[in-house]
Amino acid sequence: MKSLKGIMPLLKPVLRLLGLNVDGVSDTLSQVPELERMAEELAAIPDRFNDIFAERGWIIYDMMNVEIAKAAIAKAEGGDIDGAEADLVDYYNAETVEWNLQTMYGVRAFHPRMPLAQKALTDYGEGRYHACVPVVLALLDGMVSELHEKRRGFFAEEVDLQAWDSIAAHSKGLNVLVSIFQKGRKTTRVEPIFLPYRHGIIHGMDLGYDNKVVAAKTWAALFATRDWALKAERGMLEAPPEEPKKSWAEIFREHGQSIRENAEDRARLEAWKRREIRVGEDVPTAGGPDAFTADTPERKLVEYLNYWRSRNYGGMAQCLPAIQRNPISKAAGQVRSVYGSRSLERFELQEIDDQAAALTEIKVRVWCHEGGQVLQLDHAFRLINEDTQGNPVTRGKPNSSWTIYTWGIP
Repeated sequence: MKSLKGIMPLLKPVLRLLGLNVDGVSDTLSQVPELERMAEELAAIPDRFNDIFAERGWIIYDMMNVEIAKAAIAKAEGGDIDGAEADLVDYYNAETVEWNLQTMYGVRAFHPRMPLAQKALTDYGEGRYHACVPVVLALLDGMVSELHEKRRGFFAEEVDLQAWDSIAAHSKGLNVLVSIFQKGRKTTRVEPIFLPYRHGIIHGMDLGYDNKVVAAKTWAALFATRDWALKAERGMLEAPPEEPKKSWAEIFREHGQSIRENAEDRARLEAWKRREIRVGEDVPTAGGPDAFTADTPERKLVEYLNYWRSRNYGGMAQCLPAIQRNPISKAAGQVRSVYGSRSLERFELQEIDDQAAALTEIKVRVWCHEGGQVLQLDHAFRLINEDTQGNPVTRGKPNSSWTIYTWGIP
């Protein structure tokens, strides 16, 4: 945008020919200095966070709450680093861990590890840190070993967890955690520790690991490693080859199209309002997809649940985010591994909450058969509206569709 602002005097005649509102474009470009300041501030957050907290066993990663990270940085730079660390531990409550754990479904190598991870989450929520820490450390080590080209786990010597264009997988990120967590611990210690030293914990030398600080850092390390694991599975650890340079005509054409699309996106965002939906009055509690308004998150979820009822795992897989359904055959197998032992009897929508222009959370109660028993389960499904490239976009954008992120019912 800064470059575009500089050549705007030359572009105006071209943009007018394209039928664009030149005055509106100029107004948007007048915001460039403030946008630049905000971009620089955001770009500096990962290094600032890691410089302060990496030695204490925390690094920032793509799914971490940016506001939490900014607040921790501010408190630490203000002289209260212990208070900042306490805030980070509080951030990793059972609900936050459960939400992050759902995102691990995006890593195919983690799917067979999910049942144990769910048990570790139960232990974590009930304060049994002695039980969950070794399990999560083992799952982290195994996932990395499965994906590493040299079959080296997270705690192996000379393991390198760097990836191109990653917030977590670089020299100030995961590799710092690796160097800390894999330190040798050859003396029995009974006093509390506050870093998840894998060797000391697994080999029974660090006996004071049974606390929430160690447990929270162990979960955080797993979620940070998700960045690297996703790239490893897609063969994207190295930078892609440089694209050929574009002509000025191509640049002008793309800028014009981008500006027009951005203006349309902005209009949709400004027009969006949170729906106040009463389940059972404004929408049915159950039924087939045709009973719900087209292109709504509740219709997509009802499609998903009806696919489950008919054991159509391929149809269920089509409802997942783009990043998780390629190839669709593998996605269907992953869905089957989660739902195959359960047959859906019925479901009821409980609550529909439009949390953002591209995000809706729907609480559902299901009754299903498993192991000769009828289970009643409650689950909050989070749905995100995506474009064809898998990017979140405001609901109503052409060629976008709702996808289900928290698709696996524990």
